[in-house]
Amino acid sequence: MKTINQPSVGTTPAENSTVRYLNQYRCAYCQTEWEDEWDCACNDRCPDCNKEIEPYESALIEGESAETESPVEEPASANVTAAAMNRFFVVSYEIDYVHRVSVGITAESHEAAQLIAEQAFNDASIWDDTAAMPLLSDEYLESGDESLVWECVAVEQRPEPDHSVRQLKKDQAAMQVCRGLVEAYQQGEANAGSNEWNDLDQLIPLALQALGKPTLEIQP
Repeated sequence: MKTINQPSVGTTPAENSTVRYLNQYRCAYCQTEWEDEWDCACNDRCPDCNKEIEPYESALIEGESAETESPVEEPASANVTAAAMNRFFVVSYEIDYVHRVSVGITAESHEAAQLIAEQAFNDASIWDDTAAMPLLSDEYLESGDESLVWECVAVEQRPEPDHSVRQLKKDQAAMQVCRGLVEAYQQGEANAGSNEWNDLDQLIPLALQALGKPTLEIQP
């Protein structure tokens, strides 16, 4: 456990208030402890790992008066609209998960079976789903220790979706193509084996999206 004496931040809103609190913090991730002065019992970021942490104790600094109010500043412009004051934020949450993978293995003993699985894991072949080692389950389970942590960061502009979102959209497009092909086949059976090309043409952009390819223009 590391204890850090955090100096008062000179550019915080606490400068504009005569009421000051000494907040005590303890990071649940790296066990760093620190204290800081604010105008309320607000969250602060760990100086070591930058996680947002709420104070476990907050005390009014001796000599301060909670009844003293700071002067109310008039807005710089009465014509400022609510839309103009909006800012971009990226809000995230984290939950601890357990990744559980099960495979089928034929071996002489428990030890031999585990050694085979460990070698397949090291070779990154444990997910190949072969006849000799079928993949039985691959799931993510919440750890169940109430580890939900929120984070909100102000940004200049919204970032582009990362690889996880792009992969999710590819998977969704692939499922739409599969459904479309099944529906087109069923429609063809109902029409005595005849299919409308338009029914299949509309699946091409989805198929290209699933493959991560640029969209082609379908010629009439």
